[in-house]
Amino acid sequence: MNVALLDRLPSPVRDQLNDRRIALPPIAALVEADEDEPVLLVGSYASGEANPTSDLDLLVLTKRRRRRRRPGTTNHPSIFGDSFDGQVGDLPVNIEYVAQERLHDIAQVLEAAAEGGGVDLPNLQGLELRLVQRVHSGIALAGAGELSRLRAGLDLDTVRSAATALAFVGTLSLLEDTTVLAGPTRELMCRGAAESLLMSAVNAFGPLTHDGKHLMSRAAQIATLPDVPLVFARAERLLFTDRLPVDEAREFILDLAQDLFRSFAGPRCPSRVAGMLDPFVPTWAWTGRVF
Repeated sequence: MNVALLDRLPSPVRDQLNDRRIALPPIAALVEADEDEPVLLVGSYASGEANPTSDLDLLVLTKRRRRRRRPGTTNHPSIFGDSFDGQVGDLPVNIEYVAQERLHDIAQVLEAAAEGGGVDLPNLQGLELRLVQRVHSGIALAGAGELSRLRAGLDLDTVRSAATALAFVGTLSLLEDTTVLAGPTRELMCRGAAESLLMSAVNAFGPLTHDGKHLMSRAAQIATLPDVPLVFARAERLLFTDRLPVDEAREFILDLAQDLFRSFAGPRCPSRVAGMLDPFVPTWAWTGRVF
């Protein structure tokens, strides 16, 4: 990759690299991209959430799938493409190559969810949510025009709606398991339900979030906003509900879930969450709550 493209890194990122005495040419040498392929800064450095152990993450949206491997890197192949880890000084650098056709596949799933006038729930999994999050929030170092076209095909409101709804369904499903399982599995299900509920809330009121790495810090930021659901103020206690008696933990999580569910009809949440959850509401009669 042309090292001049790294001059487009945000100034805070360049300042951090300068402070660590990280030279840009070795970073550029790790990346192989054609001139017409978008290259994005993604991950923690793009979102402003980097810490001293964070990788510098770069995403290349490739026109064609081919082997791209620089000497000295470690490969992590996946169904989406190839991811390579390299090292520049004390800075880990990750370069991910994803074929643009994968974005078209996700776009087709989103379109199918709205066909026929109904509201289905796209079953987007972690890697798919991660890819959409990176495409929408990444900072273009090359191919900004092509990136805009690709973003337009990925309806972020639908994706956030699906992420919110899937996590909420997971919360109630795991909680139901606690009514029949014995410990310690029961306590693990409580912990999983709590994390899923917080994930649902962050996706409803904050940025698209696919894992737990920034879950608490994002929840804490949202908690400072006015008129947000109780789950944000109770986030720390929520994540320790596995230490409570199981009946108390279940009721605590259900209280927060009911409060969060009511908020899904509001204008601040992704628009399709309530519709995606409608088919599941009858299955939650076991809770004794009104959803």
